[in-house]
Amino acid sequence: MTRAVFQLQNPDNGAASTAPAEVTVTGEVDVTNVDEFTRSVLDVPGPRPIILELSGVKYLDSAGFAALDRLLEQNAIVLVLSPDSFMYRVAELMCLPIHHDTQSARRALQEEQADGLEPDLWP
Repeated sequence: MTRAVFQLQNPDNGAASTAPAEVTVTGEVDVTNVDEFTRSVLDVPGPRPIILELSGVKYLDSAGFAALDRLLEQNAIVLVLSPDSFMYRVAELMCLPIHHDTQSARRALQEEQADGLEPDLWP
């Protein structure tokens, strides 16, 4: 079995930043690399949840969706998927909480923080 490859791009928010990181994921996530993917996401420095932009992912199998579900349950991530993404419809069918862009995800997190609430992953 060929190993799938993914990349996480995390622009430096500054070591002392209190804003959640915005991380862009590209490539493929499947059973061959899902543990590495999960570890990589959890290793991103900064406050939780991080904003995980998945619109550039080309393939995500059931192991990848299960990993996203676990990360959401841990309040580790907020998902961003462009409606143009191949994953968008599947994520909708699975009732995953998604934002259409990073700005709306960040705005929702800021509003919840201003209200003194724990971040709610539903937009």
